[in-house]
Amino acid sequence: MYIRLNPHSGEPLYKQLKERIQYLIVSGKLKSGDQIDSVRSLATKTKVNPTTVAKVFTQLQLEGYLIMRPGLGAFVSPRPPEYTLGEKKRRVRNLLIPALIEAAFLGLSQKEITDILDKELNKLTGDKK
Repeated sequence: MYIRLNPHSGEPLYKQLKERIQYLIVSGKLKSGDQIDSVRSLATKTKVNPTTVAKVFTQLQLEGYLIMRPGLGAFVSPRPPEYTLGEKKRRVRNLLIPALIEAAFLGLSQKEITDILDKELNKLTGDKK
């Protein structure tokens, strides 16, 4: 598993690592049941403190992305947690609102924002337009 982090981006390494692993899972590059690197291995590869990597793994387990098997390691969860449609929408809305505030602050139009959203969704899902 290859993950590149940018220590100079201003974004915390914890957040970068968590989002990269989530992306690999959602995009299908990591599939259900795949074992991911150990905390120590990933910490070495990404030059991130092992405690930070362990914290990311714990959070991803709580969110249903990973399953931790003592003595064996971390594995991609076979299925996402079961949420109601309302809970799914609430979770996504909570993530989108800060991004939309930033986009509005930067002066992007609604079309520019939806173009960005469409492009990123297409990259994530593999759709080509």
